[in-house]
Amino acid sequence: MKKYHWSVLPTAVLLASVLVAPSYATTAGTVIFAKGAVTAERTPPVSLAKGDNVLVEDTISTGVAARAQLLMLDGAKVALRPGSRLKIEEYAYGSAAANKQANIATNSDRSVTSLIKGGFRTITGAIGKADETAYEVRTPVGVLGIRGTDYTAVLCLADCDSAPGISSGEPLEDGLYLGVTTGTIFFRNEFGEFDIQAGEFAFVSIADRTLRQLSTPPAIFLDGYDVIPAEDDAATRGGVPLRFDGKLGVRRTPGKPALHDDGTGNSDQEVDESPALPVLSTDPDGKVIDITPGDSPQRGNRTIGFSLGSLGPSGIGFTGVQDNSFGEYQTDLSNNLTDFASEYPAEPNAVMFVPQFGQYGVGTNTLAESGFDALTVLRWGRWSGGAVNITLDNGADVSQDLGNQSLHWISGPENGVPVMPITGTATYSLVGATSPTDNAGNIGVLGSAAFFADFTRQFVRSDLTINIGGSVWNASGTGTIGAAGNSVLPAHLFFGNYSSVDVDGIAGGRGIFSGFFSEPGPSANPDLPGGVGLTYTLQDEPGTTEVTGAVAFGNPQ
Repeated sequence: MKKYHWSVLPTAVLLASVLVAPSYATTAGTVIFAKGAVTAERTPPVSLAKGDNVLVEDTISTGVAARAQLLMLDGAKVALRPGSRLKIEEYAYGSAAANKQANIATNSDRSVTSLIKGGFRTITGAIGKADETAYEVRTPVGVLGIRGTDYTAVLCLADCDSAPGISSGEPLEDGLYLGVTTGTIFFRNEFGEFDIQAGEFAFVSIADRTLRQLSTPPAIFLDGYDVIPAEDDAATRGGVPLRFDGKLGVRRTPGKPALHDDGTGNSDQEVDESPALPVLSTDPDGKVIDITPGDSPQRGNRTIGFSLGSLGPSGIGFTGVQDNSFGEYQTDLSNNLTDFASEYPAEPNAVMFVPQFGQYGVGTNTLAESGFDALTVLRWGRWSGGAVNITLDNGADVSQDLGNQSLHWISGPENGVPVMPITGTATYSLVGATSPTDNAGNIGVLGSAAFFADFTRQFVRSDLTINIGGSVWNASGTGTIGAAGNSVLPAHLFFGNYSSVDVDGIAGGRGIFSGFFSEPGPSANPDLPGGVGLTYTLQDEPGTTEVTGAVAFGNPQ
């Protein structure tokens, strides 16, 4: 982490909303087959048999020699392997009664399960067909989603060595094993989003959470447990194992139905011996990458800016911006910021505010809002409602309860530092922003924002209009780019002061801003940086009210 100095203001505190989880219908599905010890982990636990209902918040557990099949309300079928635990976290299927025959999901329908142990095979139902974000399977290494699918997932946690197909002395590596029979699934974690198509197999290591393509079905799949779910015992006993074609290592064209072994070693379909197609994925910034060799992409640096109305023992209004390497910053599964490294204000001395540096973590806060612009690849959001974890470089814990305020952040694309022009000018357009917040607990609206850069004279100008708490704030100010204001500062960063801040026409306020230029992003002039991330802190003339936020700009002209 490179360390830079930023400006501060006196300040105070802001309110944030707390997200409340919605309620879901009690019944999620029915047991259509049960053999051995199959239970729902309720209080007290309940043994399950054919015809019993499974409920939202149930954890369905199968014993060492047990199996179960579930028919969900949306038509999905799930075959649980022995020694498995699958929790139904959320389930809503509002169209179950009115559209049972039509098998249609509504906008409010949702299926979220967690694979805690073992594995399953599933043929998915209505939920997720029209809206893939409505279906999730959470695992310790990431999240699975679907695009109309029949697939298998097995989680090995030092418990797969004795499974059928595993040779003595050849233990399977711990992690998540995936195989797709028809359709496509996608796997998502902090390394990006990866498509796995029909006839393909993949493994996600529990150790480093990276995804690798497998050229053959893993041994854990080569047994009779993953039968195609059926609605009667006879059909279940005659189910088809997930064994593809008996000729391991033959890659099939993605999208083609999987081949089944009839028990004689003969396939019921002709094997496609065409060369393997490249395996493509999408990185956290939306760029398509080739992972055919089996390696997960390396994470890159990001430039991150933030603002906070009251920070540190002096209650200082603060904005900062910092280049973070991967490991210094972390993101959630949706690539929203959860940790970053930046400056922290110390007590002021007689000359200036002396900065320290440390690590910021989301702590007990919620992500109150987030945004993403696909052209500039800028992301922004704000944390609120709890305490932010802050650890300084010297090990001191200076964690802070945000109280009524929010921490606003904005991040650039990975490895998105541009080659900065040294001549010319550019006017940038507003592409997104967090909702401004103040220390009275109000959440406002950014009415307008403008940003101008003069690369010849190395200065920038920022103008804001904000409606919040029944008042209109107007702010204008200028700042310097890179080394023009600080010989240590990289050329793509900037900082400045709002020399004019008025509230309902009353002048005398003040403010600060900081930020960065980034790539990529289309522009009329390809020599211009495509995006700008900016955070700000404003204060009225009496010094009693402060407003903070983050703004994203693009489309330079």
